[in-house]
Amino acid sequence: MAGVSTEGASLNLMPMLDIFSILITFLLMSFSADPINHDLNQGVELPNSKSLRALDEIPTIVVSKSEVYVNDKKLFGLVDGDVPESVREQGAIRPLYDELKKLMEVNKNYRKKFGAKGGADSLTLEMDKEQNFKLLKRVMLSAQQAEFIEFKLMVEKAFN
Repeated sequence: MAGVSTEGASLNLMPMLDIFSILITFLLMSFSADPINHDLNQGVELPNSKSLRALDEIPTIVVSKSEVYVNDKKLFGLVDGDVPESVREQGAIRPLYDELKKLMEVNKNYRKKFGAKGGADSLTLEMDKEQNFKLLKRVMLSAQQAEFIEFKLMVEKAFN
């Protein structure tokens, strides 16, 4: 056949890849891993709930610049950003251990009484960013000796 080109047709993939990369970026940016928030209507009053099982006590340890608290109860003050020698015991902090041990016993008694299965016992730790790692290590050692093995470290979310 005269006038028919035998040249093969070519397809440029670069514009297609650009479109797909933009589409993927858009989908990833619009996806949210945050829990769903639902605004309650003003005319709705939710029913009360009475739990048959007591919830485990989830303690919060707060280490400020000058003091240590467990569930808003002041345990002791810090001296130059560290635990006073009088409350240290084998690298741990005795008053912190004692308070956490009491809370652990409460958890164990509830589990025993209500037949609840015990998972990993956890606590939340708030610590001033200026404190040193040695203090964090002492706090975590005290909690570990009181049988708390899971730590949730509270941080401030950075916004760009």
